[in-house]
Amino acid sequence: MSAWTRLYITVEGHAERKFADDLLRPHLAAFEIDLRSRLVVTNRKLGKRGGILDYASLAGDLARRMREDRQPEARFTTMIDLYALPAEFPGWPAAQQTRTPESRVAALEAAWKQQVADPRFFPHIQLHEFEALLFCDLSQLRARIAGSDRAIANLQAEVAGLDPEHIDEGKTTAPSKRIIRHIPLYDRLKVRVGATAAAAIGLPTLRARCPHFAAWLRTLEALGTPQ
Repeated sequence: MSAWTRLYITVEGHAERKFADDLLRPHLAAFEIDLRSRLVVTNRKLGKRGGILDYASLAGDLARRMREDRQPEARFTTMIDLYALPAEFPGWPAAQQTRTPESRVAALEAAWKQQVADPRFFPHIQLHEFEALLFCDLSQLRARIAGSDRAIANLQAEVAGLDPEHIDEGKTTAPSKRIIRHIPLYDRLKVRVGATAAAAIGLPTLRARCPHFAAWLRTLEALGTPQ
């Protein structure tokens, strides 16, 4: 029997962690991949987790995790947002010169992988944040928030013609900001509602409508052995 791949995924927030645990973990188990999620540590002394405050803290946290498991079957990935990414991130100046969100995030991921310089590391930066996944099928959000029919209809009209990963990173127009503007209650329901709605949408739809997410998932699947 072949050894399972241990895949450590460092996530930015609780919604991402629940999504990884509820949807990605059982899916990747079929490829003999043991997904282990964890919130990024932002302050070790105070025990604070979640959110990307600066690149140095994120890099230090990842480096510690990699030192804790040096075995060849261990792999490491991330699920963090392009939205509000710190400007000191590797490759930031060059990435800002690119023309599309896809090329920008690809440049950042490539520079990050080069800086970490560990072949077991496969970085993933979300376009533009976790909530973009919800726009693949907003009916799943409507089903979980009572009285949101009109708000969801207005939200759908607002982003008509936009692919989920092309919903921008503006301070008021990023995916989560748009949802909260139409449904303020979502700000308190991100983990319970957002993560379950994204999981209910399902991987086939998420992959079909979010090419960058789909490419990352293919990379992760290739780390294991399909059964």
